[in-house]
Amino acid sequence: MLKPLIFILILVTLLAIGIHLGLFDETIKRTTTQSSLPIKKSSTIKEDNIKTITTHKEITVKKRQPNKDNNLSNELKELLRVASIHFQKSEDSEAFNIYDKVIQLTQNSQDPKILKFFAEALFRKATLDNIYPNNDTESAIEDYSKVIEKFNNSDNTELLKLYIEARLKQARLQSQDNLLSTYDELIKRFGKDKEQRFDKEIEELQFAQSFTLMNSNNNEEAMEVLDKIITKYQKRGDKKLPQTVQYSILNNIELSIITSNDDEKYVDLANKYLSENSDTAPLLDMLKIMKNAQDLDQHDAIDKWMKEHKDYHFPDWDFSDLSEWADNMENPEGKKRIKEYLDTFLKQKYSRLNENQIVNSEETPNLEIDSYPNNYEQDSKEENTEQQINETIKEESSYLYELNQYPNDDSYETDDNAYYPNIYDTDNQVYPNPYKNIPNDPNDGVTHTNNNVTPY
Repeated sequence: MLKPLIFILILVTLLAIGIHLGLFDETIKRTTTQSSLPIKKSSTIKEDNIKTITTHKEITVKKRQPNKDNNLSNELKELLRVASIHFQKSEDSEAFNIYDKVIQLTQNSQDPKILKFFAEALFRKATLDNIYPNNDTESAIEDYSKVIEKFNNSDNTELLKLYIEARLKQARLQSQDNLLSTYDELIKRFGKDKEQRFDKEIEELQFAQSFTLMNSNNNEEAMEVLDKIITKYQKRGDKKLPQTVQYSILNNIELSIITSNDDEKYVDLANKYLSENSDTAPLLDMLKIMKNAQDLDQHDAIDKWMKEHKDYHFPDWDFSDLSEWADNMENPEGKKRIKEYLDTFLKQKYSRLNENQIVNSEETPNLEIDSYPNNYEQDSKEENTEQQINETIKEESSYLYELNQYPNDDSYETDDNAYYPNIYDTDNQVYPNPYKNIPNDPNDGVTHTNNNVTPY
């Protein structure tokens, strides 16, 4: 019995020592691992369930978010539509209240689509602030400042375009010098964009800058700006030029005449790139007549022009700079000739307008008058037409610009589909024309070759 007891004692002692020294850790670990496997499996199932639930929640949120955004967008569109109705009815306070509500609903959003409503409400509010009877220019400037501050550091292309628009609209309410410096700042800043997202805007800014320079009689600088646009496309070798470049070529021909510079290179460019344009030949011939009239009689050239271009009525040409040039001419004989030829071209320009007025008048006769015989009706009509033409020429020669009625843009349409789909659809990359909402005024650059386009 002693030996077994001693054996058992030794065995128990060795076991105790082994446990103390960790000789059985691996066994214990394995046993523990095996015993915990069901628990681990159960835990895995729970984690999967959690992931499934989380994923389900994420999907639910993603499904709900567009609906929420769409509902807000529809609400904002409706608010702006109603505000437009109040605007048209001259119910200014009601319109102001709605614009303020739209601004409040959108100002804290991070969604570019919603932020476009923010900008639109402030643009409209600024318009309402600045026009009769409010005439509150300072408030309008402040409205534009809110858009400028909000979008100044944005990375979103569309919001930065709205920033550009706000800067220019604000600058127009200040001084012409401020407007010119704004052009310079914007061209410099966005010309550095590595992705070249604003090439089109920069070109339009340069184009508008040139006309602002013309309005301030800085014709040489205006030509330099237009030359930058032309040179860019010459280097690219484009066969078809955008309208802005075509206008730049034709306007530089006019500016060359006014500033006594050589117009030959611009005439060559016009013949090369614009020969298929129906405006080119009559405008080039007209400008040539005006240039030569400084020194020579041009009656034969005028007769030839009237035969070759009798149906051309200068639909997009403004003669004000040529008129001012003629007024300031020191050579009395040249001045007399140029003014005579200008009158001829102005009569041609406005003859179509008066023809249309006569046609419209004949289509809707005054029954009370027409019920009586009138033997001198035709003579009276011709006399009135001639009088209208002469009055119009007098106004144009005196540089009296007929301002567009304000507002004159699609943003005030009550038809929802007329405006909002283009400006608010984030999938639609067509940016609304920033010029169409701006009335012509003496500080604006109004193109000589296309009065239907009011650049920045």
